[in-house]
Amino acid sequence: MLTFYSIMKKISQLPTGLTIFVCLGVLATTFIPMKGNLEAVTSSLTLALIILLVREVASKEMKFLLLVSACTYGLGVIADLLDEIPELATHWLLIRADNVFSNIGVFLLCFCFIKILHQRRELIVRLKEQVAKSRELELELSRQALQDDLTGLQNRRSLFRRFDHMAIHLHRGIMAYIDIDNFKQVNDRLGHHQGDLVLIEIANILFRHSPTGSQIYRIGGDEFVVLLPSADQAQSQEWLELIDEQTLNLRETFKLGISVGLTPYHPGNLSDPDMLLAKADHAMYEDKEQKSRSF
Repeated sequence: MLTFYSIMKKISQLPTGLTIFVCLGVLATTFIPMKGNLEAVTSSLTLALIILLVREVASKEMKFLLLVSACTYGLGVIADLLDEIPELATHWLLIRADNVFSNIGVFLLCFCFIKILHQRRELIVRLKEQVAKSRELELELSRQALQDDLTGLQNRRSLFRRFDHMAIHLHRGIMAYIDIDNFKQVNDRLGHHQGDLVLIEIANILFRHSPTGSQIYRIGGDEFVVLLPSADQAQSQEWLELIDEQTLNLRETFKLGISVGLTPYHPGNLSDPDMLLAKADHAMYEDKEQKSRSF
């Protein structure tokens, strides 16, 4: 009974109480002793159901078809009722009309149901497509919010999210704060397009030559951060020498320098990312000043 009720509700969308009333009404007719009026009562209830269905359908095309079905089926019900009158029972038109109109009405009703179900399937497909597009758009917006458009590296917002993740999972390592010295003169002399190409190349070098498990970010115009997964100072120095070697041609071509500040990260200072960045930034400026005094 519950399954039948669920199917009725999904197909006709009738109010709950009304659906139960109609189902119980049709069921009750089978237990009421009648002398041939059972078919007429059941047909009348079916006609009422069709009329109620017309009210529930929003499509004008469906309303028209259901109205035609209701009218046709109604003629069959009227003919069936008139057929119960003894004086008219043998009339050839009534004998044929009740079945003909009822069958046509049922045929149109079935046709409408098939069309409604088909429309609903199409609607479900369109809704699934819209949901898929919405998810793709959400992923794209999330990517844009956490990714640097120029270099494809993660951005400052993503870095702070990473700090939270590492603090929760008790990660340790070394953060490298990288600044490109004299970068402004590249934009001034050669244009911003060439400056963008330089930044992209530096990002590619950092990506290709950083240890496995490193996280690389562009957090400003010419500033990068690399989170090295190991707290070993000797490994960090080897990595700095490798980056210095890999960027040599680029630095000589564009008269650039690279200053790097190293500071360890651990659960104790990851909870204050601003202070951690400030400390790494300070170490980077000390490296910059030391290099400038050496020339």
